[in-house]
Amino acid sequence: MPVAPSPARPIAVQILIAGRWIAGQELGRRTGTAGADEVLVSHHGHLVWIDQQSVRELGR
Repeated sequence: MPVAPSPARPIAVQILIAGRWIAGQELGRRTGTAGADEVLVSHHGHLVWIDQQSVRELGR
């Protein structure tokens, strides 16, 4: 599955988990196996692929 190049700097984002928005940093993007766009997010050193619908840029 293709992965988009990482941004020059991590992008501050918020991730929706269990009904709460938590802070993180976007490190990359890809199209997942089901065809949905996913965002690689770091939260306190933990890396996870999150559905793009559950990620928003900080300040939006």
